[in-house]
Amino acid sequence: MPWPATHILIAEKIFDKHFYHLDRRAFLIGTSFPDIRYPAHVDRDRTHPVLKTIREMQAQTPFTAGMSFHSFVDHLWNQTMRANHVQLFSELPHDRAMIHAMKVLQDRFLYEKSGNWDQISHLFQAILTEERAFGIGVEILQQWHAMLAHYLSKPPELSDLEMLKFSLSDALVDKICQNYETYGDNQTLYRVSVRFYEQFDDLI
Repeated sequence: MPWPATHILIAEKIFDKHFYHLDRRAFLIGTSFPDIRYPAHVDRDRTHPVLKTIREMQAQTPFTAGMSFHSFVDHLWNQTMRANHVQLFSELPHDRAMIHAMKVLQDRFLYEKSGNWDQISHLFQAILTEERAFGIGVEILQQWHAMLAHYLSKPPELSDLEMLKFSLSDALVDKICQNYETYGDNQTLYRVSVRFYEQFDDLI
């Protein structure tokens, strides 16, 4: 499943075509919200809605539509990676650490697709009422917003992988960092990652 920048970029890419009638800020916060499950230590089912069609999402509230779209993108990302499985893992390690590294590298590859990151990161200054309804502590919500605002404000860096220590062991995070540095120039991973973004409309 993609990391935050990829989720935001794809949401921005399709918003004017499919969700123009919804509040953009609430939609973008909604599509960024589901992975709070890691620092909040809540079950995935609580923050990742059952898969819905674009038409079904269009009838939802902006925040809920954003959450649903997050699950939709996750689903299509998994399909894409399975379709490219043989080619990718003939060149990359096929292990949990590499899967995580692929996600943050995709964010790095795609970051330049937007010149609007200052405005996007600014969206996370306030917490929505819908977020509070999940019963997650205000402190965790504030930390999540601050972390996203910082992460999205500049291209991904190796130090950003420290976020993974909310839910993964130090040893696994160290291995992810090694893969991030070792395979950051892999052209097959670059092509698959960028094509997922550029051809997303064809996947819907």
